[in-house]
Amino acid sequence: MRIFKGVERAAKRVMPKRWRKYFRASRYELLMERLAPVELIVHVGAHWGEDAAFYEACGARTVLWIEADPETYARLAREMAARRGPTRHLTECALVSASGGESMSFHRFKGDGSSSSVHRASEAMAERFPESGESGEVLELVSRSLPEILARHGIDVPGSGRSMLVLDVQGHEYSVLTGLGDGLRDFSMCKCEVSRHVMYQGGAAFPQIDAHMKAMGFRLASHWYVQVPRHGDVLYLREDVRA
Repeated sequence: MRIFKGVERAAKRVMPKRWRKYFRASRYELLMERLAPVELIVHVGAHWGEDAAFYEACGARTVLWIEADPETYARLAREMAARRGPTRHLTECALVSASGGESMSFHRFKGDGSSSSVHRASEAMAERFPESGESGEVLELVSRSLPEILARHGIDVPGSGRSMLVLDVQGHEYSVLTGLGDGLRDFSMCKCEVSRHVMYQGGAAFPQIDAHMKAMGFRLASHWYVQVPRHGDVLYLREDVRA
């Protein structure tokens, strides 16, 4: 959840720059640096594109940012249009799911919208983070599949060099993965938000995500299994990718 990321960013600002990358609970930044260049990054659940500078530092040639909420997307598009440098930043406003053409409710949450989801808050989230609950605003959005969006932007994942899929869609990660199908195998790595204690009603728990990733030929690289966070990011590498 991006709540944790905000706290983390604030703490990192007061630390010496050379130490900041070691502050993350997940080792994904260190692994990405070791695997760089990561030429293509597809980030689903982009919010405002806060990771843009890091992706550029990892050698990304192309980053495709996908955000569902139209208001959040408007700022994302402005932020990416203002960036300068060799990295090509593409943006798409879309609610990504298992299939396209389905009308879905999208629940806005309080704050900056970073926790908004197609799922409602669970009791566990309401108890732990009462200040970040649902705002009461509900959008009706039409879903799209990730293969459709990749095709629209002419992105050839196998031909793009080392590639990473990032899923930060607040409990909806499994639906995005199933909609991608065998196309997941074309990515070198996948950073995915997971929950051992489900924060969103109907959202997938970590065992379901992990079983799917292993079945698709990926291994968990960022954590020992006993260290997987209650709610946070993990990084998977395809079996033939060595860090």
